[in-house]
Amino acid sequence: MRHGTPPRKGRVDRREELIGLERARWTEFQALLDEVSPSRMEETTLNSDGWSVRDLVWHMRCWDAEIGGELAQIRLGTYVDHEYDTDEVNARFLDEGRRVEPTTTRTEWLAARERALGEMARLFEITPPVEEWFSELAYRHMDDHLPELRRFVEGVRGT
Repeated sequence: MRHGTPPRKGRVDRREELIGLERARWTEFQALLDEVSPSRMEETTLNSDGWSVRDLVWHMRCWDAEIGGELAQIRLGTYVDHEYDTDEVNARFLDEGRRVEPTTTRTEWLAARERALGEMARLFEITPPVEEWFSELAYRHMDDHLPELRRFVEGVRGT
């Protein structure tokens, strides 16, 4: 597709497809979170690493903020591909999140998500780095964590 050429009628472009995938995962994630009472958000039984649901929400918030920043750099032409030590970054996010007021984690996740979606909307084209970063927001990262959240909620329903 050439720059500035709208997609043909009936054809979904990749941006719309990715945003649709993100919305579907987001909707499910939020519905599951709605089933977790505030008193259960701090239970460290979400996964074998001893995370709580609150830890997961902050983790998702941090990565969505990271994605928003990377997409902004792509848009501004300042993007430099780099490697992440994912374990180190996740540990830092976990430590940081445990010092954040529990009541703000979900609101901050919403803000980080909105920024990333906004950056996606501002991008002129879907390049390989955009595809890679936004796919993490759109479905890959949520797909990594949805099973443990589903298990946790099933446990909550059973009590």
